[in-house]
Amino acid sequence: MTIQLKKHLILNLMALFLSLITAPAEGQADDPGDILIVANKSVRVSSITVNEAKNLFLQKRTQWPGGAKAIPINAPQKAEIRAHFDERVLSMSLEDELVYWYKKKIQTGSSAPPEFTNPLKAVFRLKGAVGYVFRSQYREGVAKILLVLPAQ
Repeated sequence: MTIQLKKHLILNLMALFLSLITAPAEGQADDPGDILIVANKSVRVSSITVNEAKNLFLQKRTQWPGGAKAIPINAPQKAEIRAHFDERVLSMSLEDELVYWYKKKIQTGSSAPPEFTNPLKAVFRLKGAVGYVFRSQYREGVAKILLVLPAQ
């Protein structure tokens, strides 16, 4: 092996080693700004997709698999997380969501999910409830995490 090739291999190995030791380990990359979709511990689902969350919060789906009632819980309209949730999960602005519920009320009599200042507390107390919080607001054991939307 030539000296030039050895130097090249050593440099590549060093670069690989540095990338491995500086990369965050799984679980360490948790950002306080991540959005967590959380559910009451009574919910028998361990994960959901963004589309499933959207269907729950727009009440296109009103039951969990197995038939238990799904109760979506919203953060207040002025809460920062609400704007992020509406954009990333519902693919709507708050104004679009309000128009959606206005039309839904006229067409079917359905109302928007209730708003709680502390959605995590509401999810903890209501069987079948599903809500969303920033990772920084989450408390282990209060609810189970069904979906993590990484901070952008």
